[in-house]
Amino acid sequence: MLNYRLIFNTVLSGALLCLTLLNPNLALAESAAAKLTIDVPFIELHSGPSAGYPVVHVVEQNEQVNVLLKRTSWLKVRDKRGIEGWFHEDDLLGFSQHGEAVNQQVIGTEAYLQRDWEAGVMYGDLEGANFYQLQLGYVFTPVFTAELSAGKALGSISDSDLFEAMLISHPFPDLLISPYLGVGGGIINTKPHSVIADSESRDSTLMSAAAGIKYHLARNFILRAEYKFSLALTDRDENEQLQSWKVGFSVFF
Repeated sequence: MLNYRLIFNTVLSGALLCLTLLNPNLALAESAAAKLTIDVPFIELHSGPSAGYPVVHVVEQNEQVNVLLKRTSWLKVRDKRGIEGWFHEDDLLGFSQHGEAVNQQVIGTEAYLQRDWEAGVMYGDLEGANFYQLQLGYVFTPVFTAELSAGKALGSISDSDLFEAMLISHPFPDLLISPYLGVGGGIINTKPHSVIADSESRDSTLMSAAAGIKYHLARNFILRAEYKFSLALTDRDENEQLQSWKVGFSVFF
């Protein structure tokens, strides 16, 4: 009998190596940051993304700060001393970038690249069944994301519940339309509609590979489309091949 765990670990290790080799932009993406110059006498930095947080630092005129993160209408920055704090985007009127007016699109792009979490919903087709999915991802770097997902397929013959964990790689994270690849695994529970005695629910292990694109629409919203190929390792003579197509949106924070 084949050792499916060994096969899965071997395939996953090889895929992770390939994903790493496909990412020449890793160091560039991690080092990229929008630099802003203060054009007003000073800017107050808060300890959190709200005016209710106390002021922890004051950055003076002509100093530069690096944009680290954007959360709703607040930006987190770091000054030359390494001190971090938050200010409201309305204060951008007191900043310039390379001697010119601040490019809001650049700020939005930097916030997207520096995001920590991404959550979303998707809808599509899984082997002819209507498929709904929720996902939550943790962004290690602009290139690598670990994602957990839960899906429900509603078909005419059976319904299925899918739970998966995937590692997703964005080889070109700074593109307006960013492609990505993913590998992972999980379980699928299939419940036939038939009440015949031998039509029992069954659990199978999933091995999956995915390809898709993401588009940073605006602010904290991302549009997403994905194709996934999965192999369900069953206890029967033949394993099942599953294909799914999905579209949806995510928010990042």
